[in-house]
Amino acid sequence: MNLTVPPLVARAANSEVRKVTSVRTNWLIGGGVVVAGVLAFVALGAGFQPGGAHGQGFSSGSGWAALLTLWVLVLTVAAAAVFGALGSATEFHTGSLAISTLYTSDRTLLLGSKLAVAGGFSLATVVAMEILGGAAMRLTGGSRVPMDGGFFGVLIGVALAAVCWAVIGTALGFALRSPTRVLAAVLGWAVLEPLLWITLRAIGFGGLAAILPVSSTVGAISGGRYAKSALIAPTPAAMVLMVLWSAAAGAGAWWLFTRRDL
Repeated sequence: MNLTVPPLVARAANSEVRKVTSVRTNWLIGGGVVVAGVLAFVALGAGFQPGGAHGQGFSSGSGWAALLTLWVLVLTVAAAAVFGALGSATEFHTGSLAISTLYTSDRTLLLGSKLAVAGGFSLATVVAMEILGGAAMRLTGGSRVPMDGGFFGVLIGVALAAVCWAVIGTALGFALRSPTRVLAAVLGWAVLEPLLWITLRAIGFGGLAAILPVSSTVGAISGGRYAKSALIAPTPAAMVLMVLWSAAAGAGAWWLFTRRDL
Protein backbone atom coordinates (compact mmCIF):
# COMPACT_ATOMS: atom_id res chain seq x y z
CA MET A 1 0.00 0.00 0.00
CA ASN A 2 1.41 3.37 -1.02
CA LEU A 3 0.90 6.19 1.44
CA THR A 4 0.73 9.60 -0.19
CA VAL A 5 0.52 13.01 1.41
CA PRO A 6 -2.37 15.14 0.11
CA PRO A 7 -1.04 17.97 -2.07
CA LEU A 8 -2.57 20.66 0.15
CA VAL A 9 -0.85 19.24 3.23
CA ALA A 10 2.48 18.82 1.44
CA ARG A 11 2.32 22.38 0.10
CA ALA A 12 1.53 23.86 3.52
CA ALA A 13 4.29 21.85 5.21
CA ASN A 14 6.81 22.75 2.51
CA SER A 15 5.97 26.43 2.94
CA GLU A 16 6.53 26.26 6.69
CA VAL A 17 9.82 24.39 6.27
CA ARG A 18 11.05 27.08 3.88
CA LYS A 19 10.06 29.80 6.33
CA VAL A 20 12.01 28.15 9.16
CA THR A 21 15.15 27.43 7.14
CA SER A 22 15.29 30.88 5.52
CA VAL A 23 15.45 32.85 8.79
CA ARG A 24 18.95 33.46 10.13
CA THR A 25 17.71 33.76 13.72
CA ASN A 26 16.49 30.15 13.61
CA TRP A 27 19.91 28.93 12.52
CA LEU A 28 21.51 30.91 15.34
CA ILE A 29 19.12 29.44 17.90
CA GLY A 30 19.59 25.89 16.61
CA GLY A 31 23.35 26.19 16.26
CA GLY A 32 23.65 27.75 19.70
CA VAL A 33 21.67 24.90 21.26
CA VAL A 34 23.87 22.25 19.63
CA VAL A 35 27.17 23.97 20.51
CA ALA A 36 26.15 24.75 24.10
CA GLY A 37 24.86 21.21 24.61
CA VAL A 38 28.00 19.56 23.26
CA LEU A 39 30.23 21.75 25.44
CA ALA A 40 28.12 20.99 28.50
CA PHE A 41 28.33 17.24 27.87
CA VAL A 42 32.08 17.51 27.38
CA ALA A 43 32.33 19.26 30.75
CA LEU A 44 30.11 16.58 32.27
CA GLY A 45 32.36 13.84 30.95
CA ALA A 46 35.39 15.54 32.47
CA GLY A 47 33.95 16.53 35.84
CA PHE A 48 31.04 14.24 36.70
CA GLN A 49 30.70 13.44 40.42
CA PRO A 50 28.34 10.70 41.67
CA GLY A 51 25.83 11.78 44.28
CA GLY A 52 27.10 9.51 47.04
CA ALA A 53 26.93 5.86 48.02
CA HIS A 54 23.17 5.73 47.42
CA GLY A 55 23.12 7.88 44.31
CA GLN A 56 25.58 6.60 41.74
CA GLY A 57 23.37 7.07 38.68
CA PHE A 58 23.41 9.82 36.08
CA SER A 59 20.33 11.65 37.38
CA SER A 60 21.77 11.83 40.91
CA GLY A 61 25.06 13.38 39.81
CA SER A 62 26.37 16.40 41.71
CA GLY A 63 29.08 19.00 41.30
CA TRP A 64 29.60 21.91 38.93
CA ALA A 65 29.51 19.79 35.76
CA ALA A 66 26.11 18.27 36.56
CA LEU A 67 24.73 21.70 37.47
CA LEU A 68 26.07 23.23 34.26
CA THR A 69 24.56 20.47 32.14
CA LEU A 70 21.20 20.82 33.89
CA TRP A 71 21.07 24.55 33.18
CA VAL A 72 22.07 24.05 29.55
CA LEU A 73 19.25 21.53 29.15
CA VAL A 74 16.82 24.00 30.74
CA LEU A 75 18.00 26.70 28.32
CA THR A 76 17.58 24.22 25.45
CA VAL A 77 13.90 23.87 26.31
CA ALA A 78 13.60 27.65 26.70
CA ALA A 79 15.18 28.11 23.26
CA ALA A 80 12.52 25.84 21.76
CA ALA A 81 9.81 28.02 23.29
CA VAL A 82 11.44 31.19 21.96
CA PHE A 83 11.87 29.61 18.51
CA GLY A 84 8.19 28.71 18.32
CA ALA A 85 7.01 32.03 19.73
CA LEU A 86 9.07 34.17 17.37
CA GLY A 87 8.23 32.00 14.38
CA SER A 88 4.48 32.61 14.65
CA ALA A 89 4.31 36.07 16.26
CA THR A 90 6.73 37.59 13.76
CA GLU A 91 4.43 36.57 10.91
CA PHE A 92 1.65 38.66 12.38
CA HIS A 93 4.08 41.53 12.87
CA THR A 94 5.33 41.46 9.27
CA GLY A 95 1.99 40.53 7.69
CA SER A 96 3.34 37.41 5.99
CA LEU A 97 0.69 35.21 7.59
CA ALA A 98 -2.02 37.03 5.66
CA ILE A 99 -0.21 36.11 2.46
CA SER A 100 0.04 32.48 3.59
CA THR A 101 -3.74 32.32 3.96
CA LEU A 102 -4.10 33.16 0.27
CA TYR A 103 -2.33 29.89 -0.62
CA THR A 104 -3.58 27.83 2.34
CA SER A 105 -7.10 29.04 3.00
CA ASP A 106 -7.84 26.26 5.50
CA ARG A 107 -6.72 27.89 8.74
CA THR A 108 -6.76 24.59 10.64
CA LEU A 109 -4.31 23.14 8.13
CA LEU A 110 -2.16 26.28 8.24
CA LEU A 111 -1.99 26.24 12.04
CA GLY A 112 -1.40 22.50 12.16
CA SER A 113 1.46 22.67 9.68
CA LYS A 114 3.12 25.48 11.62
CA LEU A 115 2.81 23.62 14.94
CA ALA A 116 4.08 20.38 13.40
CA VAL A 117 7.07 21.99 11.69
CA ALA A 118 8.02 23.94 14.82
CA GLY A 119 7.87 20.76 16.90
CA GLY A 120 9.71 18.74 14.26
CA PHE A 121 12.59 21.19 13.93
CA SER A 122 12.91 21.46 17.71
CA LEU A 123 13.01 17.68 18.02
CA ALA A 124 15.63 17.33 15.27
CA THR A 125 17.83 20.00 16.86
CA VAL A 126 17.66 18.49 20.34
CA VAL A 127 18.28 14.94 19.09
CA ALA A 128 21.32 16.15 17.13
CA MET A 129 22.61 17.91 20.25
CA GLU A 130 22.08 14.82 22.39
CA ILE A 131 23.76 12.44 19.94
CA LEU A 132 26.78 14.68 19.41
CA GLY A 133 26.92 15.59 23.09
CA GLY A 134 26.66 11.99 24.24
CA ALA A 135 29.43 10.94 21.88
CA ALA A 136 31.66 13.82 23.02
CA MET A 137 30.95 13.01 26.65
CA ARG A 138 31.94 9.38 26.16
CA LEU A 139 35.15 10.38 24.36
CA THR A 140 36.03 12.86 27.10
CA GLY A 141 35.13 10.94 30.21
CA GLY A 142 35.01 7.31 29.14
CA SER A 143 32.86 5.41 31.61
CA ARG A 144 33.01 8.23 34.19
CA VAL A 145 29.38 9.12 33.47
CA PRO A 146 26.99 6.14 33.75
CA MET A 147 24.83 5.89 30.64
CA ASP A 148 22.03 4.23 32.59
CA GLY A 149 18.26 4.49 32.52
CA GLY A 150 18.45 7.88 34.21
CA PHE A 151 20.72 9.18 31.44
CA PHE A 152 18.39 8.14 28.64
CA GLY A 153 15.36 9.24 30.67
CA VAL A 154 16.78 12.77 30.87
CA LEU A 155 17.48 12.81 27.12
CA ILE A 156 13.96 11.65 26.30
CA GLY A 157 12.47 14.16 28.73
CA VAL A 158 14.43 17.06 27.24
CA ALA A 159 13.41 16.09 23.71
CA LEU A 160 9.75 15.83 24.71
CA ALA A 161 9.82 19.10 26.64
CA ALA A 162 11.46 20.91 23.71
CA VAL A 163 8.76 19.71 21.31
CA CYS A 164 5.98 20.65 23.74
CA TRP A 165 7.40 24.11 24.42
CA ALA A 166 7.91 24.75 20.71
CA VAL A 167 4.20 24.02 20.26
CA ILE A 168 3.26 26.15 23.27
CA GLY A 169 5.43 29.03 22.07
CA THR A 170 3.96 28.83 18.58
CA ALA A 171 0.44 28.77 20.00
CA LEU A 172 1.17 31.81 22.19
CA GLY A 173 2.44 33.62 19.10
CA PHE A 174 -0.93 33.06 17.45
CA ALA A 175 -2.71 34.28 20.58
CA LEU A 176 -0.62 37.41 21.31
CA ARG A 177 0.41 38.31 17.73
CA SER A 178 3.46 40.31 18.77
CA PRO A 179 7.08 39.14 19.21
CA THR A 180 7.55 41.52 22.14
CA ARG A 181 4.39 40.44 23.93
CA VAL A 182 4.93 36.74 23.41
CA LEU A 183 8.55 36.85 24.61
CA ALA A 184 7.47 38.86 27.65
CA ALA A 185 4.75 36.29 28.35
CA VAL A 186 7.08 33.27 28.07
CA LEU A 187 9.93 34.78 30.09
CA GLY A 188 7.57 36.43 32.57
CA TRP A 189 5.82 33.15 33.31
CA ALA A 190 9.17 31.43 33.84
CA VAL A 191 9.87 33.97 36.59
CA LEU A 192 6.33 34.14 37.99
CA GLU A 193 5.61 30.44 38.34
CA PRO A 194 8.28 29.69 40.99
CA LEU A 195 6.71 32.48 43.06
CA LEU A 196 3.39 30.68 42.68
CA TRP A 197 5.04 27.50 44.00
CA ILE A 198 6.04 29.33 47.18
CA THR A 199 2.61 30.88 47.58
CA LEU A 200 0.72 27.61 47.02
CA ARG A 201 2.94 25.76 49.46
CA ALA A 202 2.48 28.50 52.05
CA ILE A 203 -1.32 28.23 51.91
CA GLY A 204 -1.29 24.43 51.95
CA PHE A 205 -1.91 23.71 48.27
CA GLY A 206 1.62 22.86 47.21
CA GLY A 207 0.41 19.88 45.20
CA LEU A 208 -1.26 22.22 42.71
CA ALA A 209 2.15 23.58 41.74
CA ALA A 210 3.08 20.20 40.27
CA ILE A 211 0.57 20.59 37.43
CA LEU A 212 1.91 23.98 36.25
CA PRO A 213 3.94 24.02 33.00
CA VAL A 214 7.36 25.02 34.36
CA SER A 215 7.06 22.53 37.22
CA SER A 216 6.04 19.86 34.71
CA THR A 217 9.06 20.75 32.59
CA VAL A 218 11.45 20.36 35.53
CA GLY A 219 9.90 17.01 36.37
CA ALA A 220 10.11 15.82 32.76
CA ILE A 221 13.79 16.63 32.26
CA SER A 222 15.10 15.75 35.73
CA GLY A 223 15.14 11.97 35.32
CA GLY A 224 13.37 11.47 38.64
CA ARG A 225 15.77 13.62 40.67
CA TYR A 226 12.85 15.39 42.37
CA ALA A 227 10.59 12.37 42.76
CA LYS A 228 10.01 13.14 46.46
CA SER A 229 9.24 16.82 45.97
CA ALA A 230 5.69 17.96 46.63
CA LEU A 231 6.04 20.78 44.09
CA ILE A 232 7.26 18.74 41.10
CA ALA A 233 5.45 15.79 39.56
CA PRO A 234 7.24 12.45 39.07
CA THR A 235 8.89 12.23 35.65
CA PRO A 236 6.29 10.00 33.89
CA ALA A 237 3.40 12.14 35.16
CA ALA A 238 5.29 15.33 34.27
CA MET A 239 5.73 14.11 30.69
CA VAL A 240 1.99 13.50 30.40
CA LEU A 241 1.30 16.96 31.82
CA MET A 242 3.64 18.52 29.24
CA VAL A 243 1.72 16.85 26.42
CA LEU A 244 -1.57 18.05 27.91
CA TRP A 245 -0.28 21.62 28.22
CA SER A 246 0.87 21.65 24.60
CA ALA A 247 -2.45 20.18 23.45
CA ALA A 248 -4.36 22.82 25.42
CA ALA A 249 -2.20 25.60 23.96
CA GLY A 250 -2.70 24.28 20.44
CA ALA A 251 -6.46 24.05 20.95
CA GLY A 252 -6.58 27.61 22.26
CA ALA A 253 -4.56 28.89 19.31
CA TRP A 254 -6.89 27.06 16.90
CA TRP A 255 -9.99 28.57 18.54
CA LEU A 256 -8.58 32.11 18.28
CA PHE A 257 -7.03 31.74 14.83
CA THR A 258 -10.20 30.39 13.24
CA ARG A 259 -12.40 33.11 14.71
CA ARG A 260 -10.37 36.32 14.55
CA ASP A 261 -9.45 38.45 11.58
CA LEU A 262 -5.77 38.68 10.69
